[in-house]
Amino acid sequence: MPRLFLAVPLPNQIKTRLASKIGGLQKSLSNWNINWVAPENLHITLVFFGWVKAEQVEDLKAEVSAAVSGFSPFEVTAGKLSLKGRPLWLEIGPGRDELQMIAENLSKKLTLKGSLEEERGFHPHLTLGRVKKRGRTKLPAVPETFSWKANRIVLYESRFVHKQRIYEEVWSIGRPKKRPSNPPN
Repeated sequence: MPRLFLAVPLPNQIKTRLASKIGGLQKSLSNWNINWVAPENLHITLVFFGWVKAEQVEDLKAEVSAAVSGFSPFEVTAGKLSLKGRPLWLEIGPGRDELQMIAENLSKKLTLKGSLEEERGFHPHLTLGRVKKRGRTKLPAVPETFSWKANRIVLYESRFVHKQRIYEEVWSIGRPKKRPSNPPN
């Protein structure tokens, strides 16, 4: 039985920039106990489903396709560092309304409901880590923003392999940004 969630992925160049920023945060928050998200796992969660029966996955894909059929690429910007309970995250500025609209549409149309969405509501964000214990250092400001075009929605499987969390793409809708082709010689 796979453990699944639906998310907006980040382009590799944004993950690389964020990896550098996370490295700086690790130094400035060295007296905090934080489980940092590996840069390759960075994403914006839309719905966390948890454990899903294998026979439900195809129906889930069909429902997601129907729920996001009008999805068009849009600009997303993450920037302000926030701490809400345990998660340490970057707030979403531009793109927030689009993400909320997609999440609301998914919530209305999916028969397999994601956990916690009704209890807490959807708050678009980019999780950088989970705080186990706060230190004395104040949260630093993040002086830069991270912007990209959200052009895909991905169904991921979350697995624990060799004491590390990995997210494997199961299925996606939308289109990845085309890479420039090399001109013929």
